[in-house]
Amino acid sequence: MRPLLALAFFVLLAAPAAAQTPVDTTPTIVADGIGTATLVPDIADFTAGVERIAPTSSGARKAANRRMAAVFRVLKAGGIAEADIRTVGLSVRRERVKKKIRYRAQQVIRVRVRSVSKLASLLDGVASAGADAVDEPDFGFADPSAGRLLATRAALADARRRADDAAAVVGMRITGVRTVSLDPDSQSYEGDAVPASGGGSSDSASAVTRVEAGTQQFSERVRVVYTAAPLT
Repeated sequence: MRPLLALAFFVLLAAPAAAQTPVDTTPTIVADGIGTATLVPDIADFTAGVERIAPTSSGARKAANRRMAAVFRVLKAGGIAEADIRTVGLSVRRERVKKKIRYRAQQVIRVRVRSVSKLASLLDGVASAGADAVDEPDFGFADPSAGRLLATRAALADARRRADDAAAVVGMRITGVRTVSLDPDSQSYEGDAVPASGGGSSDSASAVTRVEAGTQQFSERVRVVYTAAPLT
């Protein structure tokens, strides 16, 4: 019987303490913000390959090596570091053509260009050096998070403008930030690349490959819970 009385006494003591817990009645305003940022890509990747055919495996490989060495010389002269060149394909295949045995040697490299302004001359140089295939470049960013950061800042500014306006309409003012949610109920995305505009090319420039990096648009969304107070 005594344990039950002790428990009842503890409950009676705890109840007033729980009842005294203050309730936060601070007014809040929740605002979503959307921001975008548009950047010009500052790096590019492209692949280049060579292919040689000879009666012997050794002959095909040596011919492919010589052709690829010429490609490497162009890349080095263009300021491409060895660390930015990666072999992505290397093969020697035995084939029968009209009852004759031939060997086909292939080499493919992927090149990262850290100065997009050099891309056009590098593509032309690689092709002139004897590359049998040069694929279209893929554009990107040395800092892949830069666009998202700028878009997020724009979204936060947008949310604050909306919150300030809403608060003023109802006779209040923003006093602080309670929480910030990034990408609420949605996924951030990178917009489609937009080609950069440029003037027409003359006949004298037609021999030079023209490469346009365009722009890339980033969009971010945030949700901010602000604290508010009546205007005084």
